[in-house]
Formats: sequence, C-alpha cells, structure tokens
Amino acid sequence: MAMQYDVKSKHMQASGVAVNFRTRLKGAVVSADAAAAARTVAFANNVTQTGTYNIPGSTTCTVTITNHGLATGARVWLNFTTGSGTTNNSYAVTVTSANAFTIVTASLTTNGNVTMYANILLEVDSYNPVSFPVVIPGEGILAENGIYVGLLANLTTTLFYG
Repeated sequence: MAMQYDVKSKHMQASGVAVNFRTRLKGAVVSADAAAAARTVAFANNVTQTGTYNIPGSTTCTVTITNHGLATGARVWLNFTTGSGTTNNSYAVTVTSANAFTIVTASLTTNGNVTMYANILLEVDSYNPVSFPVVIPGEGILAENGIYVGLLANLTTTLFYG
C-alpha cells in the first residue's frame, strides 16, 4: 500500500463544522487542559435536525424533533441553542414516539430550541490532561456531508481527514 498524500488536518478549539464536504475521518489528537474532568469529543456527519426541548424541573429532558428516525440506545450530539443551564453533549436516547425522545440531564427547569447531530462517526472520552492520538485504520470513516466536531469545555482536537 502506498503512502497517502492527500490527508489534511483541522484544529478545533470549539464545537463547529470542521469540514463541509464529503470526506473520510482518518484520525484525531485529543487534548484536555488540567481543569478537564471526564470530557467527550464527538465527530459527527454534518447533517442536522432541529426541534425543541423541555426539562420540567427534573433530570428527564424531552426532545421533540419531527421524524427523528432514532432507536432507543442511539447516541446523538445535542446543541441546546436557547434556554439556560443545559450542556451541549453526546447523549443516549430513549425513544417515546416517532417525533420525541428523552435524555437524562442535570435537574433543571428550562426549555428552548435544540439542534441534533444523529450520525456520530466517532466518540472519544478524555479523563486527564494528557494529549493522545486516535488512530482509525484502513480508509477511515466516511462522512457523507462533512464533519461536525462537538467539543466540551477544556478540550481541543486536531482531526485528520481526506
């Protein structure tokens, strides 16, 4: 096998779209600072669905997204775009209907709008301030619509794609 020369990199310090075209995720380096506890980085296919959420003073958050297409146990990255106190993060869902699911959050009383990335390509957890590489064997993971990177506070990543 010949060496691949078309691999590119992108450094991310905050959540956002890293690549907005079809590509393959080849690997990453994940870095956390000394303040980081358990933190998650999610690399997702850049396809969004939007909806609303409601947390009525408990740890159960109900998310309503028309025809979400999820199954119980699926993991999604949620960006809470309005409301207060919610944490953008990767969550396991419990489907309650074709248009709604629940997740477990901190006990809050809030509601608002949410953006969901349902096709997580790779999820990486970091538990200490030591940078580490994530190697993806073979041709990498296909991202049909580009790569969205979901980062929690105190994390950065450099992703490799091509």
